[in-house]
Amino acid sequence: MVDNLTPNGERKGTRITKACDSCHRRGRRCRAQDDRTPCRTCIDAGIVCTRNRIPSKRGPKPRQHAQFGPIWALDPSKHGSRALLTTLIRSFFDFVYPIVNYVHEDSFMDQWTNGQLPNSPSSYALLMAMCALSAFRIKYGIEPSALDVSQNVDPDFYLDEALRTTQSTSPVPRDKESLQALGLLCMTALEIGNGSLLQCQLGYYHAAIADQNLYDERRWPPALSAIEKEEYRRLYWHLYRLEVHMALVMGHAIRCPEIQSMVSYPSLADQQDARSTTESEWLSGWNFVTDLYRGLEHVLTKFRLHGMPGYQSQRKGFLSTSFLLDFDLNERILQPLTEAFENLPTRFKTAPPLTSNVNANRCGFQAANIVCTYQLVRMVCYTSNKATFHQACRTALDLIEQISSIPLEYLRAMSLAAVQEISGFGHILSHFIGKELPMSDYQDLRDVILCMAEFLESLHTDLPYAIRASARLRECVNRISGLIDQSTAHTFPTSGPPVNFFGDSQAPEHSEMILDWRDDTPWLDEWLDSVASINHN
Repeated sequence: MVDNLTPNGERKGTRITKACDSCHRRGRRCRAQDDRTPCRTCIDAGIVCTRNRIPSKRGPKPRQHAQFGPIWALDPSKHGSRALLTTLIRSFFDFVYPIVNYVHEDSFMDQWTNGQLPNSPSSYALLMAMCALSAFRIKYGIEPSALDVSQNVDPDFYLDEALRTTQSTSPVPRDKESLQALGLLCMTALEIGNGSLLQCQLGYYHAAIADQNLYDERRWPPALSAIEKEEYRRLYWHLYRLEVHMALVMGHAIRCPEIQSMVSYPSLADQQDARSTTESEWLSGWNFVTDLYRGLEHVLTKFRLHGMPGYQSQRKGFLSTSFLLDFDLNERILQPLTEAFENLPTRFKTAPPLTSNVNANRCGFQAANIVCTYQLVRMVCYTSNKATFHQACRTALDLIEQISSIPLEYLRAMSLAAVQEISGFGHILSHFIGKELPMSDYQDLRDVILCMAEFLESLHTDLPYAIRASARLRECVNRISGLIDQSTAHTFPTSGPPVNFFGDSQAPEHSEMILDWRDDTPWLDEWLDSVASINHN
């Protein structure tokens, strides 16, 4: 600023004269008395002094959405009509919410109906993530829909919008809606088979968990409402279940172990549940599934520790963790869960056909999830404890018997995770191949795995993912049949002393099963090809 004196002798600030074109271009000091006279620099240089340059505006640049509306404004030409979005939202709460239940239904629907959503970048990201998950499930035939979503909207648009918004707000999400959006993006990545996206979103989620201490309720913000606490609890335990499932299927570590999770179970019923009878309450069934996953976590830990003595010697450390193996899985894990399972209400053991009764349907979803997960825990516990062959076969047959009574609509809605867990039974059974068993047991083993394969084949119209899983089990059946034929040619007895088909070679160790299962489980991109070809035909 240049100081001048007012008539009263006071100093006043005046704006510096704008530099001429030549001085501005060369970065020189422009020595001019005013904007109308040539500057001394141009006169000394013998050049024409001009001021034709249009100066740029000062201050922060206006955001683009100042002219076209906020970045979370909905555009029917891009997002689809409001009726279409409502259909996607309703589809989410009908078919996804019974399992992925961390968006409070009544609060969300009230705001959507009253036109209050989206109202921020994080609420927009949550809406887009919700629509993406529903749109992909409808596109692949997992959920029914009255509208042809594949022709009305591109699910990838919703996914891209959700990703763009969550990544532009903050490197580490700090508000509840952004965390909920991350959870739904994880489920979307699981559905479409994008493993890299799934791990990336889980990474963002775990960063937020550590940054905000969400693993300990005592460190949560004290101003949270009862509904917000409930949403955080549901989010935490559902993502924990996803983490255990991914550890089982993909073999990675569990990053939020339950023993370090100081978060209560959800307990706040939805408003419509509070108005209904006790027979339609479903949240306790959802919590029991969490119990099953907590037990499964410890089973997986013991599986891996069985193979750790060699690694411990390579560490050259002084501390041994073998004491962590000093417990009986059957006594500490399986028996308490079995007792709790037997005492469950009937609504969590059998699933009626899907009807217009929302709460009854949600109880049915819990029943389907409980059956699959409980039998999986049984199977892995028996295998880890080197249980008898007949116990493992009995568990597989129990699964087929119980799951056959569940309407296929529930299994179709559970989609990928259900097929992964069901197909895992046959793969675990296949590891009895090579163990010293009587010939009659090998024949029983073949029959049970064949039964599993035929059961998965019967699901292929509702669960396209089951095709490859069934093909894998068929390979095991053919392998056993070949070994039986080979043994018959050598006149091995059908009963009596056990037979070792591997001869002097080493049979697979049960501690290797989980990692082997990861290789044989239908997963990710390979599934999309089969789904796309089925839908195309």
